[in-house]
Amino acid sequence: MQRVKLFEAAHKGLRSALSQFSYLLGKCDFNSTADVKNIHSLGKDLCMMLNSHANDENTIILAALEAKVPGSSKHDMDDHERLEHDQNAIEKMLDEIKELNSKGEDALGMGAELYMKFSKFHGDYLLHTVDEETDTQRLLWENFTDPELHTIRGKIIAGFTPEAFEKWQSYIMPAITQSDLLMMLGGMKANAPEQFTRLMVMAEKFLPAQEFTAVKEKLK
Repeated sequence: MQRVKLFEAAHKGLRSALSQFSYLLGKCDFNSTADVKNIHSLGKDLCMMLNSHANDENTIILAALEAKVPGSSKHDMDDHERLEHDQNAIEKMLDEIKELNSKGEDALGMGAELYMKFSKFHGDYLLHTVDEETDTQRLLWENFTDPELHTIRGKIIAGFTPEAFEKWQSYIMPAITQSDLLMMLGGMKANAPEQFTRLMVMAEKFLPAQEFTAVKEKLK
């Protein structure tokens, strides 16, 4: 029987957002108002998700693990601090590029610098997620039962605003397997019908039409 994986869905959503941002950043004409508007909007989504995820890990997941295994959270917490520093620099550059563009000033040089800075951050962040999904997840399995892990997940979900939850789902739903999506939706259908209805509206919005139809049929 598969154990509860606290990081997997969120990390798949983040990897999708990171990859989309990297792709658009590589194509971006930093002197184009439309391009800069698109990249700035996606960058803000990404930074919001990265901030909320790190906070959830620090204050809920790692705090619970630290209480049972003192010292076990240090590696991930140190990573979060280092990555946050680099992320803040990237977000600042993104805002500065938007400002330059609004004034009609050349932003190509700063755009090229941003692309390289983000490429390094992207690689570092992916390595960090692998550490969490292997080493940290193993520690969680060794020290918590699945019902306890479900409770931790519930605390994370309860902390989302409706807007933030929908934004997360816009990246998570298209990035996870259909079986995982069906498990999530099926559980909601059985235990939280109102939440299930809301999630189905999101699924129809965020999934390709053919995939949504298949999911809907399997949930009947």
